[in-house]
Amino acid sequence: LHQAWNNSGSENMVLVWLAMTFYILKYLITLRLLMHTSAGAGVVMDRVETRLGTKMDITCMVFFMLQWAWKLVFNYKYRFMLPVRFMMLITVPGTLLWLSLFWWVYRQFHVLSETLQNKKLASEVVNLYINLRLVLVGTFVLAIVVLLLQVADMWLASTPWNLQWLPYDGAPHMVYTLFLLAMMILWWPSKDSWKFG
Repeated sequence: LHQAWNNSGSENMVLVWLAMTFYILKYLITLRLLMHTSAGAGVVMDRVETRLGTKMDITCMVFFMLQWAWKLVFNYKYRFMLPVRFMMLITVPGTLLWLSLFWWVYRQFHVLSETLQNKKLASEVVNLYINLRLVLVGTFVLAIVVLLLQVADMWLASTPWNLQWLPYDGAPHMVYTLFLLAMMILWWPSKDSWKFG
């Protein structure tokens, strides 16, 4: 596969588009699950209201399009010698969306944990949602570090060619993997898991 790319000098566009789609879908599905869980679905209510679900779907579509544009630009930034200002400009909308989504999900988890405390639900459920907020804050801090690394790479353009995968692919994947690991540990089934439903 890569040998054909090396021999011909042209990449297989189908594979590029598939890789970009799956890269974005990973974040999109996680975002939708976080939004769904932070709304209290499965804990306080059986399902999310239709109006809120529609807002979530629209937000996810906007997120998908912004991520697609960002990933496309950064995949070809050296091929087309894109100016630094343009790359910074295309980073701003996605960053603002990420920030607002983090704030919305964090606020929803905060309201939900207060609701659970007021309803005097099992302390395990309340602790789970408090720990979820801590995981979100930790992931947010790591995401800020990744963003600063990416901005520094855009501005300085001094990353050696063999390490250019690190700021735009390696670091985000590492933060996502740590987030996923923390979520798996938090939601690990136990003898008291039945209290969550």
